[in-house]
Amino acid sequence: MTTAGAHRVFSGLCVASGIGIGRAFVYRKGAPVITRRRVAHHQVSGEVERFLNTLHQARDEIRRIRHLVASDQGKELAQIFDAQLAMLDDPGIKEQTEALVRGKYYSAERAYSETLTKVKESFGNIENEYLRERVSDIADIENQVLMRLAGGEVQVLHSLRANTIVLAHDLLPSEMVRLERRQVKGVVLDVGGATSHAAIIARSLRLPTVTGAGDCLREVADGDLIVVDGNEGQVHLRPGPETERRYRSRLRRQLRRERDLEARRELPAITLDGRDITLMANVDVPTEVQVALDYGARGVGMYRTEFLYLNYRLPSEEEQFKVYSDIVEAIAPHPVVIRTLDLGGDKLSHVLESPPEANPFLGWRGIRICLDTPDLFKTQLRALLRAGTRGEVQILLPMISCLDELWRARTLLDEAKDELRQAGRAFTEHCKLGIMVEVPSVALMTDQFADEVDLLSLGTNDLTQYALAVDRGTSKVAGLYDPFHPAVLRLLKMVADSGHRKETPVSICGEMAGDPLATALLLGLGLECLSMSPGLIPEVKEVIRAISADEAEKIATECLQMRTGNEVRHHLENAIGEYLPFWHQRHH
Repeated sequence: MTTAGAHRVFSGLCVASGIGIGRAFVYRKGAPVITRRRVAHHQVSGEVERFLNTLHQARDEIRRIRHLVASDQGKELAQIFDAQLAMLDDPGIKEQTEALVRGKYYSAERAYSETLTKVKESFGNIENEYLRERVSDIADIENQVLMRLAGGEVQVLHSLRANTIVLAHDLLPSEMVRLERRQVKGVVLDVGGATSHAAIIARSLRLPTVTGAGDCLREVADGDLIVVDGNEGQVHLRPGPETERRYRSRLRRQLRRERDLEARRELPAITLDGRDITLMANVDVPTEVQVALDYGARGVGMYRTEFLYLNYRLPSEEEQFKVYSDIVEAIAPHPVVIRTLDLGGDKLSHVLESPPEANPFLGWRGIRICLDTPDLFKTQLRALLRAGTRGEVQILLPMISCLDELWRARTLLDEAKDELRQAGRAFTEHCKLGIMVEVPSVALMTDQFADEVDLLSLGTNDLTQYALAVDRGTSKVAGLYDPFHPAVLRLLKMVADSGHRKETPVSICGEMAGDPLATALLLGLGLECLSMSPGLIPEVKEVIRAISADEAEKIATECLQMRTGNEVRHHLENAIGEYLPFWHQRHH
């Protein structure tokens, strides 16, 4: 039943785009009760047995969920639950829990809760979004096991009405996958980031989702009319008739636009004068592979492997080989460019000894960690080389700043090949090797680097930060971060020109590649391979198909003569409005 009240607007974080309109369903779930009881000496063996049986029951349930998700939504999305299954089977967690039962006579639920609390603390203390968001997987396992141990039932979302907006403090992955797209039109959560598994599932289900929307959950009542604006990160509680009409009109336009883009998905990304541009996808986790294919990506231009290392232990060669093989087979015959580990030592302190650093961005990270821990690096290289037998794998090295690092990395790659030969393992001998161009020293010496590698990939996010001495994560200086700064544009031009001279392919995989405002500029600078988040491909393709290469070159030449990023941006907005009349209508 709808409650009366004034229209309220809450701002949060967009984690899944789109517009959703419906009636509120507030999901308030109870937490398992953890008693501090102890068991008698003669009850210890039975308590351990009860714990192990409960793990078995939870494992069966997660396998069932995984099977349903694989059947309904694809095997890529189902892989989210592999980490949970691995955690249930983790011998360290089981041994620590059992030790607390046998040594301190804790109840099974108390022992398990304390063990997982320590695991969660080790994750939550690391200042890395990917790693912090893995806490939701631990919470999902913890909830399912503790509810069973405490004698309760694991709660599920079911029997939701049509046109429902689900609001909750958070949703665990096993809860999110149960949402029916036909009934649920949007999700509002108190917590969770863009890399959480709940967010990844929401994007896969095409469910507009906003997190961190202030006091919304405290003020909403079941049945209230809700608008979820996943494009702007806003939640409208009890909108008035005018606001509702405006958003319903936007929703109709959104649906028409999606249908139009779907109909044009197979059209080639070719300029008006016949220049063929390659559009590829950046992929963070295996679950996004199918989304990339759905949007017409011609390969994966950046596959980030960090998620493999943000668990409670380092991944084995076999685990990595399976993950890489799955994506390579799914994308074949198109190539998959896989970036080797690119984390700072502070983000790996749970598995590697790393001294505190005053400035991790300029410290022990990326290729520097890999070269200093050759066993860790060669484990990944062997897995990549083996996956190359399933399709085209191209290896990309991050954070390269000098030729010595590249030469040392190539030596370790040769050693990895020798180890595979000695072990009798099948692998590809001719795996292309490339580097990220994200440190200004490499951009300034691109001619020399282009002689040594098979491909160059421009990482404009870090290149911009290093060129302008700006950490965009620091609010006081974030406004100085500007990929349209003329100095950054000149570095991009320098790299593109070197690639053409040396006949070494150059791609761009930073956020700039997926910005339709930058598309004509990038083409004009000489970049013909753009890699971006899958959902951005259709709009970038629209710009490419609406302009000629000659026009793009003229725009780029004009931008290179400008003095500020604002001048460049203003010029591009006017130029793109000439070629795409609908641009101003959609973006202003």
